[in-house]
Amino acid sequence: MTAPIRTAPPINDYRPDIDGLRAFAVLSVVFYHAFPKGVSGGYVGVDVFFVISGFLISRILFAEIAEHRFSFATFYGRRIRRIFPALAVCLAAVLAYGFVSLMPSELARLGKHVFFGAGFLSNMVLWSESGYFDSAASSKPLLHLWSLGIEEQFYIVWPALLWIAFRIKAKMGRVLVVLFLASFATNVGLSITSISDDFYLPVSRFWELLAGAWLGWRREIVLTPNVRSWISLVALVTSVTLFTPEMRFPGWLAVMPVVGAVAIILAGPETLVNRMVLSNRVVVFVGLISYPLYLWHWPLISYAYVIRLGKVPTPLMATTLVAISFLFAWATYRYVEYPARFGAHRHRAAKIVATCVVLGACGLAVWTKSGFPERFPALPGIEIRKIVEAKLDAPFKPTKGMEVLDLGAIVVTHLGDGEHKVALGGDSLLFQYGPRVQQLADDGRLAANTYFVAGGKCPPVPRAIQQDKFAPCANLPGILVDLVRRENVQSVVLGAAWSGYFSEQGMLIEREGRRLPLNTSDGIDAFYANLEDYVRLLQAQGAKVYLVLGAPVHHRFDPGQMVARSMTGFRVAPNVEEAIPITELQAPLAPFNAKLRTVGEHTGATLLDPFPDICGTADGCLPFFGAAEPKYSDFTHLRPVFVREHLRFLDFLLK
Repeated sequence: MTAPIRTAPPINDYRPDIDGLRAFAVLSVVFYHAFPKGVSGGYVGVDVFFVISGFLISRILFAEIAEHRFSFATFYGRRIRRIFPALAVCLAAVLAYGFVSLMPSELARLGKHVFFGAGFLSNMVLWSESGYFDSAASSKPLLHLWSLGIEEQFYIVWPALLWIAFRIKAKMGRVLVVLFLASFATNVGLSITSISDDFYLPVSRFWELLAGAWLGWRREIVLTPNVRSWISLVALVTSVTLFTPEMRFPGWLAVMPVVGAVAIILAGPETLVNRMVLSNRVVVFVGLISYPLYLWHWPLISYAYVIRLGKVPTPLMATTLVAISFLFAWATYRYVEYPARFGAHRHRAAKIVATCVVLGACGLAVWTKSGFPERFPALPGIEIRKIVEAKLDAPFKPTKGMEVLDLGAIVVTHLGDGEHKVALGGDSLLFQYGPRVQQLADDGRLAANTYFVAGGKCPPVPRAIQQDKFAPCANLPGILVDLVRRENVQSVVLGAAWSGYFSEQGMLIEREGRRLPLNTSDGIDAFYANLEDYVRLLQAQGAKVYLVLGAPVHHRFDPGQMVARSMTGFRVAPNVEEAIPITELQAPLAPFNAKLRTVGEHTGATLLDPFPDICGTADGCLPFFGAAEPKYSDFTHLRPVFVREHLRFLDFLLK
């Protein structure tokens, strides 16, 4: 004989400590977004939310199904009144402000997110775009709706599964264990193969809601000693303070916040932590407004990132935004959420759904209409969309045809074949020429075995010492020499942001047993002396060496500087189309190019100048090419689309 479904405690037994746990969860997320360095693991608050939701909703389901009171219409009516009204207000406000502050391509993406957010599919569309911790994520005002998507997807299938299990008299304990283990195994497996899949896909997250469901299934809450309650709270605080975005989360790491949340709920309302801390009136109030607080805080912070062109909000700004979030959350709870759930018109679920459908349709229209670029007056020769797209171009990235050996801070790539072998070594300003090599290969004109040995901030100079994440760059010269010896490379090209290293604080150069700061005259002399020695070492291996002179850099090349943003919108810089005088571009490079010429004179190395390919032969250098396309992705890196067709100064070595 099968065991009946156990009934939960009376569902009207209000537990203020659970609202207190909600407060902990939402404050963790809010402070993580507002102060990412100070609360580096606050994202685990979402996992705590999942446990709470699974517990509260499932114990109602267990009771109603066991007592033959369950109705799908009633259940989903409650979910609609709980979730939709506040969400609709937030979506409408975020989309409306997007019309004021966002460029067309940005608004089109927001419309897409509104459309999927209204349908509780945000996690799927965000999964298809990029990771939660990516820098681009900060410019997505509805990024946080991924968790609502997972939760509602769970509640699409969970009530039906419970109802079927009851009808066939299944042993609920076994059902919960099987579903939990299947979801958790998926979570662990995906954490190894694809952390983005693990983070966003619903199946790998359901185990967290099922952990809460197990609590709701128990006949009664068994009180644990106070010391265990404290340990559970410590586990949650540890997760929030010690976890970082770089960790492979969720995976096994998610066990800590989930177990902590389960243990605190299991401890019951009378233990010291639950009674004295989580049941505090102020904490409970934050828990009551936690849902609208979660909805509002991230759009406000994200728009701050957008207005500041990707910069992290200042502490004062972040504090102000958090305060505004609380104000909006209280107002939404008081005038929207509470009346919709408990007011005289609480049964009008159909109208609430219709509102969200209309909002989703508005988002779809904005998306399909490309953000309504006609909102702005025509700018002769300038397209806002192209400026935005230029800023998103990746400047340091292997091309599709390259064989890549990733050594951490340094990559070694290979493309092409042929008797002649060419190796290019340096930092991102050297690696940015890779798309031209790829273009020649695509056209069938690449006649050389071509290698890149490059790192994001790695000068091709021995004994240059960096004391940050770029410290492994010190290995680049040795890796390049080994490649030249092993492959019998005939031509070596060295390039870098030569003028950019001498303003670096803390960067050193070692020569003749002395370590000198690079931002001193002695340091500069030692840097180029080491470069000269390195050129001779490469020549001793039988390679002809080429040195690439400095490429033009200027703040007006930066697409981010072409557009000035504010809370009320944006404007295009008045001189955006004007050419920058060549003399202005060459002046800051002159002393460093002179040093390179001296190295060339002493060693016989050949100098290569990219200036004509980038700027032409006129007196000024235009920031645009072709049909109003920016040449640069920032103030110093050329766009791959420009490099492919226009940077030909290396062709004589490659064709």
